[in-house]
Amino acid sequence: MRAFLFTTLAICATIPVTVQAQATRNTLPAAQPVVVSPSMVQHDYFPVLFSTEAPAPGSGSYREFLMERKKELYDHYQPTGQRIATGDAAAPEVLTGFQGNPYNFSVPNDNDVAISNDGMIVSVINSTINIFTETGEELYAVSLSAFSDTLDILESDFDPRVKYDPIHDRFVLVFLNGFDPLTSYIIVAFSQTNDPTGLWNMYALPGNPKDNDRWTDYPMIALTEGELFLTGNLIIPGEPWQTGFSETLIWQMSLDEGYSGADLNAIFWDDVFYGGAPIRNIHPVQGGSTPYGPDIYMLSNRNFSESNDSIFIVHVSGTLDDPGTTVTVELGLTDLPYGVPPVARQYNNHEFDTNDGRILGSFMENGQIQFVSNTLDPATGFCGIYHGIITDLDGDYSIHGYIIGDDTMDLGYPNVSYTGRYDNDNQSIITFDHTAPEVFAGMSGIFYNDGNYSELVNIHTGDSYVNILSGYYERWGDYTGSQRKYNEPGVIWVSGNFGREVDLGPFTNRENATWVASLRTNDSLPLALESDREPVFTNVYPNPVQTWFQLDLELTQNAVLGFSVLDVNGKLVDELLYGEGKTGNNTFRFSTASLPAGIYFLQITANGSLWRTERIVKQ
Repeated sequence: MRAFLFTTLAICATIPVTVQAQATRNTLPAAQPVVVSPSMVQHDYFPVLFSTEAPAPGSGSYREFLMERKKELYDHYQPTGQRIATGDAAAPEVLTGFQGNPYNFSVPNDNDVAISNDGMIVSVINSTINIFTETGEELYAVSLSAFSDTLDILESDFDPRVKYDPIHDRFVLVFLNGFDPLTSYIIVAFSQTNDPTGLWNMYALPGNPKDNDRWTDYPMIALTEGELFLTGNLIIPGEPWQTGFSETLIWQMSLDEGYSGADLNAIFWDDVFYGGAPIRNIHPVQGGSTPYGPDIYMLSNRNFSESNDSIFIVHVSGTLDDPGTTVTVELGLTDLPYGVPPVARQYNNHEFDTNDGRILGSFMENGQIQFVSNTLDPATGFCGIYHGIITDLDGDYSIHGYIIGDDTMDLGYPNVSYTGRYDNDNQSIITFDHTAPEVFAGMSGIFYNDGNYSELVNIHTGDSYVNILSGYYERWGDYTGSQRKYNEPGVIWVSGNFGREVDLGPFTNRENATWVASLRTNDSLPLALESDREPVFTNVYPNPVQTWFQLDLELTQNAVLGFSVLDVNGKLVDELLYGEGKTGNNTFRFSTASLPAGIYFLQITANGSLWRTERIVKQ
């Protein structure tokens, strides 16, 4: 028997389209920028404060609500369900990996990662920012508290999120500060250039923007072509997030204002309700191959349910400066229910806390949305991964679900990134944490291609179980970072959790640690062209050129073509396109309006190999 499984149902759900009352738009005074840089930090003490209390039922801990719920659900659970092993897709290749942010005596890790087209990696965990090269060389490390010190906000910083913007070639970083209405802030930082070790424009948004005795928790972010969208849960002070949830707000702000250091005119939407009740943990959907817009989709589910088929689809129709922009909520039904996951098993009876079944990762491409979350694997009773596909975004929202599981391991905290190389590719790599009584905590990945999955691939497995908190319950590392390398189709970079043993002399630390890695899909890799079947030019015109350049070529077989512009010295000016050419006649055309007058070379690759270089004279 293969070590992985997929549970699915052959029912195609038809869902009612029920548009709820629109959310309410709110404006605030513009936020003032503060310019910061990691190099400005003079003294960084990397301060951390966290409780070592185990989240055991009956302990009075903030996890008690969920732990008791899971105990009630799964103490006598009998595995059921159908196993379908569909390892038809090629397994992804693990290219490289290295240890990321060092353990900083805080739990959980809250991993997230972003990488620029130039290979600058920003890796964040619960209280630190580390900047690496693709080879793992650390360029800089700074704590969230020191990075935001110029804001003169001294409460604890936590829950960092980071994105790379391939359109503007910049980074966006968001994290939170404070755990009560008086000290709660949302910190938003925009890099001024593509170098994350350089200057950033930083803003402090209120964590209690409605002035109604609430504070902000659990930020999630996504970028469209021109805006940053941020969601956050408002929490009632003095209560845990599980029972103290008030509502989720949707923030909307301009990327151009943030990158330029202008005053930031952010707005937020409240009353994001369905059936008169607020939906929670709203997850904004990032673009797959590139950010989309001006609208954006967001997702939510019933994250505490034992079994449920509800998916809430939130749609923000336009930009913040468009008075006609609306936020609506519709209900979709999946054909395969999801459920709150059980605890995850470790060595020596230790267990990992798995939180709930909220949506943790998503993207949109080719008119469909892929999303992932934690769930119960009904075939084993272990923790599994729910993978959902939403199609018919302009119609009735058809939602098909799969459950990814393993015969021996618990899988949790997934993320997903698009890996398509050609138009209409519906594929991705899903990454997640793994653990078992006989397998130390680590990371795995799996490739999905239009209904088919690969075998599970081990990205990295640790050398120890995790034992930081008192008792037997440990935190698992609440998120897994994942991002497509935008200028390398088929390649993604990820960050996740693994167990690490550190000898400290009189005692041994068994701690959470972060692993950063890159993966590449091996599916649909182009075949080498036969020597007698290479592309043939039929036309190149005009040359010299003023505004547009065009070439016609004939292919004797399908091929992946790449087009790049070089200057007269052979230095790369820009990568223009990487796409599939079809057998027969093809035309490639691009604007030269942004090129200064001079001599350039159009470099063309076929299936990864240099095929031809065409000289262009720009007048």
